[in-house]
Amino acid sequence: MSHLSWNGARQAAEEGGQGSACTGWVRAAQANFYRVRIDPALAALFPEIEAHFPAQKPMPVELLCTARAKLKKMGQQVMVGDWVEVSLPPVADSLWPERGAIEAVLPRRTQLSRPAIANITQVLVVVALADPEPEPNALSRLLVQAEASHLRVQVVFNKCDCVEAVVAESWRQRLQRWGYETLLVSAHTEAGIPELRRRCRDQISVVAGPSGVGKSSLLNRLLPEARLATQAVSEKLRQGRHTTRHVELFPLPEGGWIADSPGFNAGEGIPPVAPLQLAGCFPEVREQLGTCQFRDCLHDREPGCGLRELDWERRAFYLQLLHELQEAQSMDSAPPRQDAHPIFSKHCGEKSSRGLLTRHRPSSRKQGRQTLPDLELGQQDD
Repeated sequence: MSHLSWNGARQAAEEGGQGSACTGWVRAAQANFYRVRIDPALAALFPEIEAHFPAQKPMPVELLCTARAKLKKMGQQVMVGDWVEVSLPPVADSLWPERGAIEAVLPRRTQLSRPAIANITQVLVVVALADPEPEPNALSRLLVQAEASHLRVQVVFNKCDCVEAVVAESWRQRLQRWGYETLLVSAHTEAGIPELRRRCRDQISVVAGPSGVGKSSLLNRLLPEARLATQAVSEKLRQGRHTTRHVELFPLPEGGWIADSPGFNAGEGIPPVAPLQLAGCFPEVREQLGTCQFRDCLHDREPGCGLRELDWERRAFYLQLLHELQEAQSMDSAPPRQDAHPIFSKHCGEKSSRGLLTRHRPSSRKQGRQTLPDLELGQQDD
């Protein structure tokens, strides 16, 4: 959205008798409501944002806001972390209103689709070493999705107290070969929590990972006052339960912000990346991409490809994901089938002469009593 659109939204809010307008930061979102923080000090971290605030009012402050229906019509989604234009109702000069309306969404630095969050600086991929145990391909898929955002990616192995030290060290060394400096932590014993605080200082982070790995438990260690809800892993399925229902950013005592997000199945989803850019989402071969003599090389079956000569553990998974992306791309570009969307009526049955489906329902007992059978009519005629 252009600066002209922001100014237009601001003028429309003020001319419509809604008082003034200001710039805010979406800190939390749940259902159709948004917690918007009005904070000039936070806006100073985003110099590209033309933020403006009402004079002579206490700040920072948070407003409960709803999004205008026009944003939905325009296909504009409001995400946690967005900078937005908020229209305010008229109140006394020294008071803040309790509610507002989001008129426009300002341009984003970064954006993640899962979890839905914008303007963050790093992703903390949290995986449990036990209950549930890590699965290499599911972990790799999650890491590729994070790398596709072009953000700083940190890998955190939780529940290191639930496994032998040898097991934890083997996973740390394995991820190091993948190109990640993994942090071993425990929300139960607080092992590694000080180092996790240091990595999150002055950053806007989001915690992402499957359900049951202890994301909310870790945040309760970093933010004792948050008191986020937690649940034990299902004994029957050995999977986590969905405890966190929405995305919310919390301030860190050491500086910075961190967001909790709902868990999901790490083994599903295709990363939002083109096939030609997929290899760049694997840190272990990212620096060797320049050794390939082809610009449009997929590093699959091309003769003379520099990456085909490399021996890296995740090559088989890379080829699997590459074929998934190619298949999805071919399906998107394929012309629609003529019989893919037949014309249906409101009822199920056979097609009529107009191409609609005619209603097909058994006769009721009342209708049967009102209609004489053909046999009886013939006997009466005789």
